[in-house]
Amino acid sequence: MDRNGVDSSYATMCSDVTLCANNKGFFKNFVEEMVSLAEIDGWLDDFELIEDKEKVLAVRNNEKIMEPINELLSRIQPLFRGKDARVSHEKKTAALIALKNGDLVKSLSLANQAVLRAPMTGTDEVIDNGITLALSLWVRSEVLLSLNRPKPALEDLKLALKERLPARMRADYYWRMGHCYKGTGETTRAKVSYELASRLLGDKKEAKIQLTNDIESLNHSTQSERPSKIKEPQVTCGAALNLPAISKLVKITEDNDKGRYAVANAPVKTGDIILAESPYAACLLADCHGSHCLHCFVRLEDFEDSAPIWCPNCSGVAFCSIQCRDAAISTYHLFECPFFNLFIGSGMSILSHIALRMVTQAGLDTSLSIHSKCLNNEIKTIQSPVLNDVEGEKKKFKIKSRKERLNRTRNGMNIIENKTSDIQEIEPQIKNETSYNEKIEMAAEQIYSLVAHSRQRKGADYLKRIIMGMFLTECLKKTDFFKNCEKENITKAEISICELIVRNLQLLQFNAHEIYETVRGEHQFRGSKPVYIGVGIYPTGALFNHECYPAVARYFNGKKMLYRAIRPLESGEVAAENYGPHFLMRTLKERQRMLTCRYWFRCQCIACVEDWPTLKETESKSPIYLRCLNKKCNGKIKVIKNPTNLKCMKCSTAFNKTSLKECLNEVDTVLSQYEEGAKLMEQQRPQDAIEIFSKAIDCFYDFAMPPHRETHIAQESLRSCYATFGNTHILKEK
Repeated sequence: MDRNGVDSSYATMCSDVTLCANNKGFFKNFVEEMVSLAEIDGWLDDFELIEDKEKVLAVRNNEKIMEPINELLSRIQPLFRGKDARVSHEKKTAALIALKNGDLVKSLSLANQAVLRAPMTGTDEVIDNGITLALSLWVRSEVLLSLNRPKPALEDLKLALKERLPARMRADYYWRMGHCYKGTGETTRAKVSYELASRLLGDKKEAKIQLTNDIESLNHSTQSERPSKIKEPQVTCGAALNLPAISKLVKITEDNDKGRYAVANAPVKTGDIILAESPYAACLLADCHGSHCLHCFVRLEDFEDSAPIWCPNCSGVAFCSIQCRDAAISTYHLFECPFFNLFIGSGMSILSHIALRMVTQAGLDTSLSIHSKCLNNEIKTIQSPVLNDVEGEKKKFKIKSRKERLNRTRNGMNIIENKTSDIQEIEPQIKNETSYNEKIEMAAEQIYSLVAHSRQRKGADYLKRIIMGMFLTECLKKTDFFKNCEKENITKAEISICELIVRNLQLLQFNAHEIYETVRGEHQFRGSKPVYIGVGIYPTGALFNHECYPAVARYFNGKKMLYRAIRPLESGEVAAENYGPHFLMRTLKERQRMLTCRYWFRCQCIACVEDWPTLKETESKSPIYLRCLNKKCNGKIKVIKNPTNLKCMKCSTAFNKTSLKECLNEVDTVLSQYEEGAKLMEQQRPQDAIEIFSKAIDCFYDFAMPPHRETHIAQESLRSCYATFGNTHILKEK
């Protein structure tokens, strides 16, 4: 323990894990050796006193440390799972055998592998005459059609044609296309396709007879189903003008002790959505690279309208659509793709990957501009859209006119709520490239105003992050990231990018959120559990403070993060989320240890101040704490058995028999509603359960106060109900 009562060894471990996820990679041991080397002659102690903006240069100027670092950096080479025409050919052949045997699931899996491993057309002429990709797509389209998935089968056919499907297969191509259009209900197009196939068949009489039968089988009264628009979740009562990600019911305020944080701007009811935000940057866990779209995080198995799309360079990732693939390839993936296996082998954390992604998605010029504005000016001088509208003890930032503020806000923030989602999803092919870069810079101003606790950081921790920054910068040097940089400016640019990554590594430690999906079986709730698939940084969501008794539940729709109230809030009350340690599951001592070591603050929420019992420590039927009848008093009165002369300890207001009986009757009503909500969950009716739980919880807070076991269980049940409207995957029975 240090002099502040913090478990320093545990704090170091918590900090290290945000840099290196495991001990298997080479990076963790290497940086530990560098720290030991830096401690010789007291250099590390002096390093700790150096200004933040001089620290990277200080390390670069230390020849004793840089010698082994340069040796490591010199060995960096691209390392990724490449294309293999032979493997693709074998998978394609195996897929056809499985299809013939009627094992469609296995056949599709093999066909997907064939597509993802296939090199680009013309790369390897020895195997399949260089058209392995086209032939793999052809096979997969047949499998998809057999699985009654005509839409993705049709997409594969179109892609196969683009990849030089042989002209001799053109008749079969249009014939199968006719089947696809027939399956989607587009009978006119199906007929045209069949007729084209018939012309190309030549004198094959039997085939033409079959084609004629296919044409006659078309039901022209059938209409194709129009894809239903998926309703995007919206914040309750409309979005705040200055921050489109949050509801008008919430505002951001500031004080000297808590910094910036969210409070209710008006009464919030249980069930209200108070935040819906896409990430500034997000990365998929490496373990999910084969199961989810790298760009939008949708689970590929659950995406019925398309089959996995390939990266032209590597075989280690997949995309749900051409749109997602092109958006990724034309920005970040181009620079990250060659080093994916190296990243995994290094043992670096997903936060380290996001630190890199924040640079690669912006590109060199925009990243250098962000460095100039956000790092050289030390963040807090930036006229960020958020900071300009913060309420609190000190308004630190002002923009001259309301019109200018609104223009900056719209330009900087509409990206956060763009219908196509986050910054990564603004496709670089858009006509206005300048606008794209400006939007990134505007959003970056908000990101780089988040806390990084640089001045509290120990020298050893800072050194480790600088070495990671150097490692990632060196990877970028071995791509085309710096190719447009003037030769005389290259060293300065490399240092700036390294400094930007180091800042990213610091602020991500305290501001990133894990993205999850709910995995369940046949029943919506029994046996369901959250499974983490990625991590993102959310500019506005990061401003919500932690409490061990949170006011909101967090869930995800794709990468979009939603906060939904699990208890009512009066105007001015803190709209808190939970960073992990909840009072129901962890004791006060456990929570404080985790929060001080992982997030560097000591929680002063009501659950900590009053030391509320955990769920295990509470009795099966917990006591009731009634609100004081005096509306100006925030006191609460514990109701014991056979209560008489109940009086508020704060203001001495007494309960008479009538008022007490009314409150206890309300308790019985609320408890019965909780039971009704639980029954609705058992019946798999989450929306109905949400309505009954929300009504009951709001009612409870009208006359009572926490802690209350049954209410907390109802709130956790509500959290599970909310999650059913987010990312969900149903496990198939084997």
